[in-house]
Amino acid sequence: MTEGVNAERAAASRAFGDAILRFEAALSNIEAALTGPPSGEDAAHLDALEALENASPLGPLTKRQRAFNTAVVNEIRHQRAIQRGVLELIRCQASLVEFLRTIKPYVDTRDFADVLRAICDEDLKRSDALLARDRRRELQLTDIQTELTAIRARLDELQRALAS
Repeated sequence: MTEGVNAERAAASRAFGDAILRFEAALSNIEAALTGPPSGEDAAHLDALEALENASPLGPLTKRQRAFNTAVVNEIRHQRAIQRGVLELIRCQASLVEFLRTIKPYVDTRDFADVLRAICDEDLKRSDALLARDRRRELQLTDIQTELTAIRARLDELQRALAS
């Protein structure tokens, strides 16, 4: 009987250790996603955008247009980093739930529910913060689009004036 209990405890201990390692790896993946270079596909997409930013079929661009183009490319780069971070956060949450499942037999069910509730509350706060930041970015992008429209209208006026 003691042998079976010891084997069960050893298996539970291994599962606990493995779950902690996966959770720690998931945590480090979040930081890597937010600070690391873009993936091959993302890098190719951003390179293409930068090439378009620097190429001008109509001649040299104004400083404001170049600044705008740079801001748009930087915003896209920032948004992709946030997307990668959010995906890693979701993976991390899955690892955390897996970890919590391994310790559930050792924790009173009420305590476990409190732990899950606290984690959900913290995740909700993070999600709200990310949504607020994303909304601010959308508002900034709207302002940039408005400015681009004004620049294009002014450029059209200047081209018509030069053509006359």
